Amino acid sequence: MNNRTLLVGVATCFVVAILFVFLIVWEINKSIEYDEKVRKMDAGQKQVAVEDNRDFSVYETVSVGDGREMVLVPEGVFTRGSLEGDLDEKPQQEIYLDAFYADKFEVSVKDYGRYREATGYAKPSVPFFQGDEKVLETPNNPVVGVSWHDAVNYCTWAGKRLLTEAEWEKAARGTHGLTYPWGNEFLAQRTNVSGLADGYEFMAPVGSFPMGRSVYGVYDMAGNVSEWVEDLYDQFYYKRSPMINPPGAEESKTRVYRGGSWDARKTDVRSAKRFAAQPGRKDSIVGFRCGLSKKDYTG
Repeated sequence: MNNRTLLVGVATCFVVAILFVFLIVWEINKSIEYDEKVRKMDAGQKQVAVEDNRDFSVYETVSVGDGREMVLVPEGVFTRGSLEGDLDEKPQQEIYLDAFYADKFEVSVKDYGRYREATGYAKPSVPFFQGDEKVLETPNNPVVGVSWHDAVNYCTWAGKRLLTEAEWEKAARGTHGLTYPWGNEFLAQRTNVSGLADGYEFMAPVGSFPMGRSVYGVYDMAGNVSEWVEDLYDQFYYKRSPMINPPGAEESKTRVYRGGSWDARKTDVRSAKRFAAQPGRKDSIVGFRCGLSKKDYTG
C-alpha cells in the first residue's frame, strides 16, 4: 500500500513537472511572439518617420557636357550659416543667389573614367586607405583621390564649373536653412556616415540614399564623400561677405570642401559645416560634383 502510494505520488509529481515545463515553453513562445510583434510595430513606426513624400518633379533638370543630370536651383534668398555651429559658420545671414544648376549626383568612378579615357588624364590616387582598395574603383561609387585641381579640370572638360560655397549650401539646405538636406533632425537611414548602421563601411554607390535628398532633389549632400567647391577658405569670410552672389575669399592657401563623408560624425554632415584643405589634397573622403550658372546654360 505504501509502495502504491509512493508510485502514485511520484507519477503525479512527474505529470506536474511535465505540465510545468509545457507552461514555461508556452510562456516563452508567447514572449517571443510578442517581442516579434513589437519589433514589427517599431519598424513600421520608423518607416513612417523616414517616409519621403516630397515632389521633386517641380524642379527642372538638364544634361550638360558629360551627359549627367543637373537640377535647377531657383534664384532667390536662402539662409546661410548657423547660430549654433562653429565660429566660421557665423553670422547666420540671408544671402541672395542667381539661379544655377547642380549635378544631381556626385561624380562617380565611372564618370571620371570616361573623362580620363577622353583626355589621358592621371588616375586618382589615395595615399593611405585602411580598407579593400577595390572599393575605390567600384564604378558606381563616388570618385575620390582627386585634388581640387583635378575637380576643376573635370568640370571644365564637361562644360561646367565647381559650385561656389554659397551655391553648394543652398542646394543642400534649401531656402530655410535646414540643418540637414532632408530636415532638422538627424536620421541615420538617410545618409552614409561613420559606422555600419547605414549599411556601408566606406563610400556607397552614388544615389543610395534617396530619402536623404535635399529639397531640390540633389543626392548625397550629407555624408558619402565630401565635395570640393570653388571658394578659397577664410575663417571670417561670412562677417564681410557680400550679400549677393558671394564669390568667396580673395586670398588663402586653402580651398573649401563641404558635406561630410562616410568617415564623419553626424555633426560634421550638417549643411552649414565648413572644411578646408590644401588644393592638392587627395584622399578617400573627398570627391566633387559640378555646377553651372543658369545664364551660362545654352541648351
